[in-house]
Amino acid sequence: MEVLDTKTDIGLIREQNEDVVLAIPHPDNSKIKLLIAADGMGGKEHGEIASKFVSYSLRKWFLNKDVKTLNDTHKSEQLLKRYIKVLNNNLIKDFGEDKLGTTLTLALINAKETLVLNTGDSRAYIYKDKKLIQVTEDDSDVWMYYKYGNVKKDHLRYFTNNNIISACIGICPELCTISSVYLKNDYDMILLLTDGVTDNITDRKIKKIIRQTPKDMILSAIVNEAVYVDQHLKVPFALKRKYTANYSVPYNGRDNASGVIYIK
Repeated sequence: MEVLDTKTDIGLIREQNEDVVLAIPHPDNSKIKLLIAADGMGGKEHGEIASKFVSYSLRKWFLNKDVKTLNDTHKSEQLLKRYIKVLNNNLIKDFGEDKLGTTLTLALINAKETLVLNTGDSRAYIYKDKKLIQVTEDDSDVWMYYKYGNVKKDHLRYFTNNNIISACIGICPELCTISSVYLKNDYDMILLLTDGVTDNITDRKIKKIIRQTPKDMILSAIVNEAVYVDQHLKVPFALKRKYTANYSVPYNGRDNASGVIYIK
């Protein structure tokens, strides 16, 4: 049974939901799919405007593209990156620099492979051979601690600057950097998650939910776990002993939490 699903939750603290998640098949070929997770930046005004504008503009782009173009992954990558830059410039033109912004994690699945584009700290994962693999890197200060500083990925959530991102759409031209990953379509599942999920639950917990939950309920179970279940997190003593820094403990439901899933 194929599953193509989205789930978003406002959380327990925020007054509005600035996340947008989309999952749509192409009208001319249902095997070609577009998945989007956009997280409007809460530290700026009107993050919901940026996330909606970017997501629904890309939805329109996808629906208007022919199958031949979308099945050419390299061409699609070039066109998408160019169009995202246009969207970035349009937001700046309409609202000014440093006013509003959004992250974007996107997966374009075509007949042969999957293109993943990312800017910001939402994440794309695949599930393959019973392993959960993060295929994007977070555009954030704390990701550098993990990449170069010998900090465990699960420990990044405790740094107080873990919400500072180094790439996004809408703030300024220089920050609109977009990374890309090409994947073979040999995975069992692809999953896009905003940081409202991944700040609160570990990859180990996500993998456990995937293994223990019926396919059509996996995404809801992951988002609900992040929002409504106290994970009893605490700053690891080994981390405090090793690094002198300001720490905080994430608590469930403190942010909008959203995801997109495709299961073959």
